[in-house]
Amino acid sequence: MAQLILEYVLIVILVLGLSYLIYIVKEKGVRIEEDYYGVGYTILDDLAASEATTENIKNILRAVGTVVQLVECNYKDETNGFKEKLALELSKDSIKKLGFRYNINDESIIQLIRLATAFFPSIN
Repeated sequence: MAQLILEYVLIVILVLGLSYLIYIVKEKGVRIEEDYYGVGYTILDDLAASEATTENIKNILRAVGTVVQLVECNYKDETNGFKEKLALELSKDSIKKLGFRYNINDESIIQLIRLATAFFPSIN
């Protein structure tokens, strides 16, 4: 009897927790289908709300991906630390050319560089 009551209580707590999560997401105004692979609201949280559009995020990802490809192709024999620093500087310049009001912090750009590097085909 006690086990049955405990199961019902846990189910009610689970439903309340999920309802609260949905409430928080709706209150914040975040539409999950608009969040481009989770990048928009986690990595690029420095952008203004008007700048964090799907199109702008695609442009940022393209810019960083192009820089990573350039660095990986031209500096094959260098250390990963050197390539990451170089890609960071080139990515900052590339993102500045996109003309956003706010700058994206270095840590966010480094995460994007690492993400782009993970998708870059290995060169052997």
